[in-house]
Amino acid sequence: MSKGPKGLLNSENLLGQMRQMQEQLKVAQKELEKEEISADIRGGAIKVTFTGGQICKAIEIDEDLLKSADASTMEFLLVEVINKALDKVRKQTVKKLGPISGIGK
Repeated sequence: MSKGPKGLLNSENLLGQMRQMQEQLKVAQKELEKEEISADIRGGAIKVTFTGGQICKAIEIDEDLLKSADASTMEFLLVEVINKALDKVRKQTVKKLGPISGIGK
């Protein structure tokens, strides 16, 4: 470990870089939370929309599907489309925050 002023300057520089990275992450996270990411199944019969912060904003279900599907089919399809949407959210998070934080490397 370095001693004296040179080592101190390196530590201060490192702390400054860490603070800058934290600020960049905060900004990127706020931008991500504003994004809306959707997924659908069966040609749009069910569509869900999440924010980049993983908050569900909407679920749209085609009326014809409601008339024809039984409860177990509907449950299966909802789980499938929600997981698909959350996977897209996770990928967008890695894309947005990865370059700043090193996630996904």
